Amino acid sequence: MGTAMLAFVIFSLTNPKNSSMKDNSGWIPPLIGATVGGLISVFAPLTQAGFNPARDFGPRIITALTGWGRAVAMKGWWVYVLGPILGALTGAFIADKILYADD
Repeated sequence: MGTAMLAFVIFSLTNPKNSSMKDNSGWIPPLIGATVGGLISVFAPLTQAGFNPARDFGPRIITALTGWGRAVAMKGWWVYVLGPILGALTGAFIADKILYADD
């Protein structure tokens, strides 16, 4: 959900069809940063802000290799790896095909 929202904001702000951001392109980085901050504030208590699969999967691999075992390290890994990937694709699709659909 969070990655879908982040991808939606990024794709909608940087879309060439977005005429309001062409003259105000200096606002794009702060708006993306504010979006990340807001999403972390909302989703971190629930999911530890797992927007990036690499930030979750890498530590899981190290944990499994250093003796904690797969039962602890790999429990539910697919949710935090596939969720952000599917969320980013969903957010990009909504921004590109629905928000900026050709008339």
